[in-house]
Amino acid sequence: MQPSHISGSELFRPFFWVDDRLRVLGWPEVTARALRRPPGAAIGRYCWEVLNEGVRTPPARCRECATFASVRAVVPGAADPAASAHAAPCAVFPLSGAAGEAILWLPFSHIVPGPAASSRQEGLMIRGALAERLESAAETLDGVRRACAADDCEIFLLEPTRREVVLFDCRGEDRDALLERTRMPLGSGYPGSVTLHQQPLFTNRLQSESLFLRNEPKRRGLRSFLGVPLQAGGRALGYLGLGWRDAAVPMQWGMRILDQIKPLVVLALQNDRPSVRSGRRLRPPRLVVRCFGPLEIVCDGRVIPADAFPRRKAVALLRMLLLAKGAPMHRDKLVEQLWPDAPPGRGANRLHGALNALRSTLETGRSARASDYIVCRDNHYFFNTEAPHAVDLFVFLDRLSGARALRRAGAEQRALALYREAVTLYRGDLFADDVEASALEAHRVRLRHSYLEAVRELTDILIRRGEVDEAIRLLRATLDLEPAVFDLHESLIVQLARGGRTVEARQQYECCRAALHRHLDMDLPPRAKALEKLLA
Repeated sequence: MQPSHISGSELFRPFFWVDDRLRVLGWPEVTARALRRPPGAAIGRYCWEVLNEGVRTPPARCRECATFASVRAVVPGAADPAASAHAAPCAVFPLSGAAGEAILWLPFSHIVPGPAASSRQEGLMIRGALAERLESAAETLDGVRRACAADDCEIFLLEPTRREVVLFDCRGEDRDALLERTRMPLGSGYPGSVTLHQQPLFTNRLQSESLFLRNEPKRRGLRSFLGVPLQAGGRALGYLGLGWRDAAVPMQWGMRILDQIKPLVVLALQNDRPSVRSGRRLRPPRLVVRCFGPLEIVCDGRVIPADAFPRRKAVALLRMLLLAKGAPMHRDKLVEQLWPDAPPGRGANRLHGALNALRSTLETGRSARASDYIVCRDNHYFFNTEAPHAVDLFVFLDRLSGARALRRAGAEQRALALYREAVTLYRGDLFADDVEASALEAHRVRLRHSYLEAVRELTDILIRRGEVDEAIRLLRATLDLEPAVFDLHESLIVQLARGGRTVEARQQYECCRAALHRHLDMDLPPRAKALEKLLA
């Protein structure tokens, strides 16, 4: 999708400066005109008072947002500095050399048309804020992400052969998802196409954008994506890309702002010469394991099927160590679970053989008795979580735990991102291809219940926030995996009916009836009568 430009007025985000308590320090004239509030009515007052017609306490969205947390993060003793960029109604950029001060840009929902130089002025403000971050390309990249209120930001650079582009660095909530593909042929995907044709690409419908080749960022919920070419000395250098979960990011605004910003990104890359000249590139984790659904293993870019292991128990050993999530397991316990009927002494020999088969298949060319991932110390074996890895089971448990902690603390908006990431990682039952391992069933049931409970919690948040369409999509996707969960059918039917989608609601009611009969051999429960009344 090629960008277009507007003439006359320009879209821009009103911006201003605040101190460590979010009191307005500076109120530019362009913001004053856009918001119809003169500087005298803003300076010295809390920003939420100015923006919310005299409200005296910060609204919930301000208490939870990255603006509130990030500004306080530069104040000694302040609590809870961590926040998700996409959770913020405003974008915030702490200013160097000014303790606790920051520049704020209003969210895309407040973007307005201004005079012809408005977006240029906004871009100059971002350039000024980034000026202190040019010694490190990584720091500059994260600064661009923050200032543009993007969820993710990445740089691909053209290889010396000029045949492909390679991921140099990326920042944001979905960093591991962007690592799905770190090399692309010139002309392929957003990075390769933008670099080859030296033309930007933009979409607000990333979910259906076939030119964007990485599926994991789409699964994480990114909806808008902008890629622009980078040049140095008149020659193609690579590509700068930004992604947002917001589907309403204006194309014209994004194009104009990045035109202002990308020269600083090139300058930061030139200042960071040791990294660039040495050919340093960000590499994906050496080992990627997907535990949900059929087991998938990728190591050093090689897909390793289960039948590639010379011993069948090697895969079972890997599964056991992954389920322990880095905790050491004694040799005797492993032998007992893997070979319960083995004579004394023989089980230890079998374990040694399975261990060698596992290590050799995962890490070809390793030294004898050495492994980065499968470690043995004092007869205890464990999966080394310090080695570069990406295991969906680990991320699922971590994100779910973090989401629930944030929700208990009242930071519901910030919890949303973690809930979304957790539920998208669940692709089906744990190690679904191993149908004979009865020892896995307890783990499968526990994780299935954790997933369904996460869906219920996320759906509840989305509905209360008015994001009903996303809640409906989530419920439908979950019922595709777990078709016989009555309360999820019930929630979906209610939301469809309340939204006036009565035909779909009736169809879902019949799907529910059929699913319960097929999978559980049961009829609809008595409480389904309330649904019948709703659909009458």
